[in-house]
Amino acid sequence: MHRKIVSVICFTFIIVLVAASTLFANNSRSGSDIDRSHGEEEKWRIGYVEGEPFVNFSGTLHGLLEGFQAHGWVDGIDEMPFVTGQEDSRSMWEWLAAHDTGPYLEFVEDAHYSFELEPGTEEDILTRLEEKNDLDMVIAMGTYAGQILATDTHDVPVMNFSTSNAVDSGIIESEEDSGKEHIWAHVDPGRDRRLVEVFCDLFEFQTMGLAYEDSELGRIYSAIDEVEAVAAERGFEVVRRHVDEPADSDDRERYYREVLAAHTELAKEVDAFYLSIAAIEASRLEELLVPFYKNNVPVFSQLGGEEVASGAVASVNRADFSEIGLFGSDAIIRVLEGESPRDQLQTFTLNPLIAVNLEAATRVGYKVPFEILLVADRVYRTIN
Repeated sequence: MHRKIVSVICFTFIIVLVAASTLFANNSRSGSDIDRSHGEEEKWRIGYVEGEPFVNFSGTLHGLLEGFQAHGWVDGIDEMPFVTGQEDSRSMWEWLAAHDTGPYLEFVEDAHYSFELEPGTEEDILTRLEEKNDLDMVIAMGTYAGQILATDTHDVPVMNFSTSNAVDSGIIESEEDSGKEHIWAHVDPGRDRRLVEVFCDLFEFQTMGLAYEDSELGRIYSAIDEVEAVAAERGFEVVRRHVDEPADSDDRERYYREVLAAHTELAKEVDAFYLSIAAIEASRLEELLVPFYKNNVPVFSQLGGEEVASGAVASVNRADFSEIGLFGSDAIIRVLEGESPRDQLQTFTLNPLIAVNLEAATRVGYKVPFEILLVADRVYRTIN
């Protein structure tokens, strides 16, 4: 156990150093020698597309806005409706569209698209980009939104954030080259593999449970290839159950029943569980994890600290979205000033730290080592 704790601590500091060096390299590209002036009366018109409401999407949007503010491209956003952990991005967008945030950017009122909430709007946004051509850029959140917009049928710049794997999902050709002049996607190399390795270091287990949708996109979301690679190296077995993601918001109750059934079965067969499905509302997570509490099975979240707060035992947390906000806003500004999205750096390693939930740990009979508490970025005493 001591060796594994040391490994986790070393992992943490290595990632901090890598992230810090990458952030420094990126910031060196945005110095005072860069001309940030618009030079025109018209503002750049920005659109926003997401697959569904999700905490990482709204958090990343907020981080980008803070990045724009740091660059002097927006101001007065402190009153925008946002609290850490919220899923809703529409209220943020409506506020931005209704307020003057400066001379450079216009957040177009009718250019917010959320595909799950508005079924069929995939075709609407593509038609708009192909025919109407009234947007200067689209900020896309998530893998599904990125896949929809990464097409040659339009040439509007698309900046894609918070994807599960932008390369494997076909959004971009490689970490170094998007393959399309108008497409860009953030890549955090090796993130999913690091998560599984930390899970192995924190808990001793021989069998790991996993529930996911058995589709191409479902496998990408759950990083199945990375899980299988680590399992082969570390010598543990992966026990699977398949669930069908909700078709829309009305289908969530069916989905939750299916997830609970899968968890109930897995809790009797495994000694650790990797929570990789992201379509669970925070308020429903605890009840869906009860089978694991009853069977003393620790749950590690792929998503991060939000699910640790809601009932997972541990995860690798991202404290805030300021780093990706600075990195992404710089790339966006460069594109708006005339550079190609394809020419922008896509790789940026975020600064993850460990998050733990003491109540969840107690429920599964796991005593969190003191060394882990020392390096943890977030320690939740109760399940929210």
